[in-house]
Amino acid sequence: MTLWVVLCSASECVRCNGFPGNSTSSAGASICACTAGHFENTARNVAVLERAWLQSNVADHPLSSDYRRILDTFKVKYGVLSSDHAMCILCPPNFVCTGNKNPPMPIADMLRNANRSSLFYGVLAAGAGSDEWWVPCPVVENTVAQLLHRHSVGFSSCFRSGEIWSPQRTMLTSLHLFTFPALLAVNTTNTTIITSIVNIDQDVFSNNMFAMSGTVPVMHLLPDTMLNDRIWVVQLEMDVVGVVAHYADKITLTYSAVLQALHAVDQGTGVAFGAFMPLLWACAVQENTPDDMAAPVFMVPGVAHSVLTEKIVVRTITTVMQIMGISGARPRHVFQLASRQVTAPVSGLHAVANPLFFAHNHLCDSYYNAEPGYARCRQPFAGTLLSTYTTHELAQIRLSPSENELLERSNALHDLLAIGEFALTHSQEFLCPLNTQRGRTIASNDAQRCTVCENSQFWHTNQCQECETDAKACETYTSQTFTRPCSWLHDLQCEFEV
Repeated sequence: MTLWVVLCSASECVRCNGFPGNSTSSAGASICACTAGHFENTARNVAVLERAWLQSNVADHPLSSDYRRILDTFKVKYGVLSSDHAMCILCPPNFVCTGNKNPPMPIADMLRNANRSSLFYGVLAAGAGSDEWWVPCPVVENTVAQLLHRHSVGFSSCFRSGEIWSPQRTMLTSLHLFTFPALLAVNTTNTTIITSIVNIDQDVFSNNMFAMSGTVPVMHLLPDTMLNDRIWVVQLEMDVVGVVAHYADKITLTYSAVLQALHAVDQGTGVAFGAFMPLLWACAVQENTPDDMAAPVFMVPGVAHSVLTEKIVVRTITTVMQIMGISGARPRHVFQLASRQVTAPVSGLHAVANPLFFAHNHLCDSYYNAEPGYARCRQPFAGTLLSTYTTHELAQIRLSPSENELLERSNALHDLLAIGEFALTHSQEFLCPLNTQRGRTIASNDAQRCTVCENSQFWHTNQCQECETDAKACETYTSQTFTRPCSWLHDLQCEFEV
């Protein structure tokens, strides 16, 4: 991956010789320095980052597979961060990089210092240059547990509990096994990209499909469509870090306008922000893959389809592509779950008004995985874990004729893939996912609710135990150690200086 550093004047930008990476975009700059969203890999900056990683307490949030996926991807892509050559490296997940020669700063510290009072989640997978990329979580049912203590990137971190439902049934099997699922539609008359997938062509995975080659794609040959052609549908794991790197310049120049517009479109649902990265993935694939080879179809991770969310996604497509100046056709999208699959069999179940649903992907089964960590998950959780939330900011979105046409094309894909055709039911077949416990049930039904530990507790020997909360316990003991705070899977720990 090549990132260029440039010096910018009022009229043009010129690359700094021998200094690969993104530079400051401020007019009249006289020295090479990393732009916001990147940091220079000096020994000092890397040491600060490594210590902050050790002090982090968010990587093991039981329902936040997105953070674990992004962090693993980031570390694989950039390997050993320090080197003999100065480079500007994309800001890691859950950090903010203000540019120049400054080190990455943990977002938890920034939000705490700013006294921002609600729970936030990250919109950008990596490369954040401002704390504006963290937005408030929507209104979640179990608000008592929503304390400003732990932060994790991604919409899934807003939730502390969910109900177990039966497995989803569609033409696409195993969608729940992907953290960031995406689809490629490939016509059977041109199977060049299928050959590349089967052969695990790293160049095609990285530069054309923006997909993770370490996650095995799943291919389905669909029957004849209305157009009398057959297509392969390929399920992929999006390389969200690669997508951010691809659009780093556009993101840096337009992020304020993008975020302002997304807040208006999102209406407190998380849908517009959740669609941002998948949309950029589809646009990146379109830019680097011939139309006759494959067509990307993006999926909003976790969010369930409804008459509200479908319009928010379509308006998000129009808004983001216009502001960021991304040309090309507006990509189609699908949801992995439809709200009617949940509300139809249990109408009146939820007390909240206008409930929205979030499906948690890539969870681990608690029965078959003896180790508490996630690195060696032998058996994934096969049920459907759904969280419920709502919003109080609803306003009617009136789509344009072209937007309605795009919506119809996307909804036609739902029908083709049988998304929303089979209703879910509450299930007692599965134990709660790894590192969660069975919580209270709703009186009107036999739903099995699974919860994570409270912020003052951690999960150990199959139960929640109280944390040691002295934030300076280790530093008081000896100046050569620092405190690693209590997290979901471990109590407060003392670590030696890096």
